[in-house]
Amino acid sequence: MINIHARVKHLKEKYGTRNPEKIARAFDIEIVKKPYTSNTKGFFIKAVRNKYITVNSNLTIQCQNIVLAHELGHALLHSSQDVYFIREYTLFPIGRFEIEANKFAAELLIDDNEIRNDLSIPEMSCWLGVPEELVKYKLQGTNGIVFPV
Repeated sequence: MINIHARVKHLKEKYGTRNPEKIARAFDIEIVKKPYTSNTKGFFIKAVRNKYITVNSNLTIQCQNIVLAHELGHALLHSSQDVYFIREYTLFPIGRFEIEANKFAAELLIDDNEIRNDLSIPEMSCWLGVPEELVKYKLQGTNGIVFPV
C-alpha cells in the first residue's frame, strides 16, 4: 500500500497549499467543471500524456472540492496503472484504488492539527464541514484507530 500520508505531506510542503485545484494545476492537470444531470460527480482520465479531471459543477463548492481531491488522488497515485476512473465518485469504495483516492482526499483536505480527540466522528465531521466518511479515512491508522469502511 502506498504511504499516502507521506505523499500528501510532501505535496503540501512543496506547493505550500492543501488546495487540490492549485496542486492539480502545478502538475498540468486540466480541470473541467461542467454540469451533469446524472449521478456523476467527477472522474479522472488520462489521454496520451494529458491528464483531465472533470467535476460536476452542479455540486456544492464543498462537494466539488472533495471530488477534485479524490480525483487528484487517482491522477497522482494511479495514472500509470491500466485502470480508468470514469465512474461515479463515492466515499464508499469499490476497491483498492478507490480506497487510496479517498484516503488521499482525506489527508489533503483535513490537516493533522485539526483532529480533535474530544469530539466524536459526527461532531468532528460537523466541525470540519466534511462528510463523516472522510473523517474516518483520515483517522484510519492514526493512533491505532481503524474504522471499518
